[in-house]
Amino acid sequence: MSQRYERGSIIQLLMPYASRCVQFHVTVNHCRANGIIHLGYAVQKVGVYHVPNSWWLGRMNTQDLDFTLKIYDAVADPIAWQPVLDEVVDRTKAHGSIVFEWNETGGSRHLTAPLHSGRYPASLLSLYLDKCAHLEERDQDIVRKHTADYDAVELLDDTLIASTSEELRRSEHVKFLESIGIFHRAAGVMNKDNRWISLFSLQLGAGRPQLSDQERSFLSPQLPHLAKALDLSIPFRQLHQRYKAVLSAMDQLTIGLCVLDQRGLIVARNEEFQRQQEAYRSLRVGADGRLLLGSANANKRLSDLMEHATRHGQFGARPRKESILSNPTDALCVEVSPLHNASEMGSATFDGFLICSTDTSLPMLCNVERVGAAFGLTNTETALVEPIAQGLTNPEIADRRERAVATINVQIKAILSKSGCANRTQFVRAMMRFGTQFLRDDAPKKE
Repeated sequence: MSQRYERGSIIQLLMPYASRCVQFHVTVNHCRANGIIHLGYAVQKVGVYHVPNSWWLGRMNTQDLDFTLKIYDAVADPIAWQPVLDEVVDRTKAHGSIVFEWNETGGSRHLTAPLHSGRYPASLLSLYLDKCAHLEERDQDIVRKHTADYDAVELLDDTLIASTSEELRRSEHVKFLESIGIFHRAAGVMNKDNRWISLFSLQLGAGRPQLSDQERSFLSPQLPHLAKALDLSIPFRQLHQRYKAVLSAMDQLTIGLCVLDQRGLIVARNEEFQRQQEAYRSLRVGADGRLLLGSANANKRLSDLMEHATRHGQFGARPRKESILSNPTDALCVEVSPLHNASEMGSATFDGFLICSTDTSLPMLCNVERVGAAFGLTNTETALVEPIAQGLTNPEIADRRERAVATINVQIKAILSKSGCANRTQFVRAMMRFGTQFLRDDAPKKE
């Protein structure tokens, strides 16, 4: 049964801190003035569109930077996704926008459209999915097939599906789309670890051509931010769906959550974050009250992500690569998202940050077979996914499987290589996008 949390307590907790925060737009203007606006993996590969990262250096105006902050606000405020997608639609002169996801139930996948622009009523989306899900699945399979393995977010147009307009019109679902004023579409995989979640789709009105260069120039630097925000928002959307709140219900999350003001001072934290602080010395508060991690490199990366909004989204459709290890010997995976404003915090600008901290030594559930298939693991390697998810160490896995520790080490090294993960902590983080539930009531308990 859904439970509703009131927002009054979180406003009282956070608002006194808002007045002491340095306004984030001052920092952004300083960045722009010093020529250090950098968008990372905003590379396009659509026909002749192949734009190197350096092209975007210094090319974001104030309106675009404000939109980037709106994207990250949607991480902890799921109701903000519709206005974000509405702005995408308005600024590309599109008909609408949808984020498709495939949900697992009873061993099979079902296509859903959890996020969409405001033009589409739920009844229309339901009708489209009922009538055309198998054809939409075919088109998405084509997009996934043509999506490159590198990290960059690609926005692919429907010339991959049909080479001519006449051929495109012969598809039954395109006829349905034309009946509601849609013809051309563009789509991109927002998570290249699990390509069945967060597929971004833009629908263009009948009678207009494909996206123009100008429209792409707006979208391209924003796509890496959309990818990261969609990825980080998964636990919070689960939380909001059940409790109709996020910040005031954050104790129900299995991941640690901490709210920082602009200076890095902790102004709110959930119970799991407090537990992590007690269990790990690498997650602590300095003498000046600022959050500190366990190594100089980790603190530098944290500082970089807190300094400039455009430092985020550097790893395109593999945002888990942007996570920070609090200490090389710890199992903590720390991620940062700007928090400019949120409905639970009232109308005042906050300009702080969300810190998501995952203890990857704790047991979690994921779809083992999907993980193995996504990363091309052998049967032997796939058999290690479940004990890794249970939080077992390599020696514990070796003991359970009656193998030498050296053998398990070699097999896990192969898993990390195939999944493109730098370490085991990052691999567990990647596994968490294959069906993991992030609410305490649904989480497995450690034996």
